[in-house]
Amino acid sequence: MSKEKVERVLIPYFGTDRPTRAQEEALRRLKKGGKLYFLHITDKAPAKSVRYKTGDLGEKSELIQNIQEAQKELQEKVAGDYAEKAKIDSAKKGVSTKPLYVVGKPAEEVLKAIEEYSIQLVVVERWRGKIAEVFLGDGVKYLKEKAPCKVLTID
Repeated sequence: MSKEKVERVLIPYFGTDRPTRAQEEALRRLKKGGKLYFLHITDKAPAKSVRYKTGDLGEKSELIQNIQEAQKELQEKVAGDYAEKAKIDSAKKGVSTKPLYVVGKPAEEVLKAIEEYSIQLVVVERWRGKIAEVFLGDGVKYLKEKAPCKVLTID
């Protein structure tokens, strides 16, 4: 992949692992005045697991809604803290940031964000195999095949 400078880069990430290596690479590849999007993804799987274990299968169930609300609050806290630090680091390079928070299937959410924000490059950081767990095995391959832009993985 050429190291051509782009205007819009997306970094998807999960949980509490902060994508610092992906951020460094993204900042190297962004034009001054560019925009760096941080897509913090929470997978729906924990709520689904509770549904099956408790038999509480309805989306409207109070238990499921409470779990989803707790996930959202935690997600926004963790991702918000990281987004503030990333904003400062990015501003030093002349790049603005936008944190995004979603719940859903990771590869699908990344594809939606690519389209919605006209992303030119996606930088995915690997965390000793965790990325494979999050993207469910072939998810990164699927993402690379379906994305209308370049997808770079960083070890």
